[in-house]
Amino acid sequence: MKYCLFVVATAATLVAQSASSSYQTDINGNRVEYGATSTTKDGATTQLSQSINGRLVPREQTESRVLSETPTEKVTESFDRKYDLNGQLVSTERTVTTERKLPGGGTSTNASVYRSDVNGGMPEVERRNTETQPSGPDKTTSDVTIARPTANGGFETVEQRKIVRTVEPNHGSEDQTVYLKSLSGEFVAKRRTVTESQTSGTKTDASVQNYEADYQGRMALLNSETSTTMVSSDGRQVTERNIYASASDGVPRDEQGGQKIKEQQTIVRTPGPGGSFTETVSVRRPTLADQSHLGPATQISETVCTGKCDGKP
Repeated sequence: MKYCLFVVATAATLVAQSASSSYQTDINGNRVEYGATSTTKDGATTQLSQSINGRLVPREQTESRVLSETPTEKVTESFDRKYDLNGQLVSTERTVTTERKLPGGGTSTNASVYRSDVNGGMPEVERRNTETQPSGPDKTTSDVTIARPTANGGFETVEQRKIVRTVEPNHGSEDQTVYLKSLSGEFVAKRRTVTESQTSGTKTDASVQNYEADYQGRMALLNSETSTTMVSSDGRQVTERNIYASASDGVPRDEQGGQKIKEQQTIVRTPGPGGSFTETVSVRRPTLADQSHLGPATQISETVCTGKCDGKP
């Protein structure tokens, strides 16, 4: 299997205008620019990618602004524009979000999503409502409803979510269940994601478990992930992430065989002056000949960030 080496240079994103360039090494060993990102002072971001002619053209552009703000309510507007391989605009999505503070420390968030159509209009295509209330000293519960247009012009709830979050000084967890409408009109649990992290000194252990309803309607483990991050005294971070699934790539799924390791990633982030960093990612994967052992590590990417870089590994 062949891999390309990616190098990304990212400038500051918090104080001044920023720009990034992405490079890959081609089959001849030449360093070729394949993408770029620029961020303005007001937070608008434009991503560029290489077109079929080798030019850098827009791929996606996002921007947001605050329309109004009071001590109890905030209204924001955001745009997400997507482009085709030739850099031509193909769709625009506008989201208007209203956040309100509720009595007792809760919040209510209503978002209306508008999307461009072939007729040049921008109809409303989705409504998202989220009610969040504290349910303990360090716990909150959120109820989410998602509604979409019906044939008669109204809106109908098509999805519900329940999210329980716990945030403690050295421990955090989230349990999210997605309910979809069945043929009988009832909402049934279809997906569930459980995340957890625990920090002790300079070590952080984290896990993610994704469940999906099987043909009998029972929640079955689909895939999972564990990671351990160590931070040295000089700020260098080393993360080992193990990704598991019911089968590795190229092997038929066997529900009786349990979870098997699909990939092991080693992410090394070395800090530099002024908030910059260099981050490398190496992977190991099982071979088709022996699924019980991982192959040798191969570096697949390198990120060089300059300026006030605050991105997570």
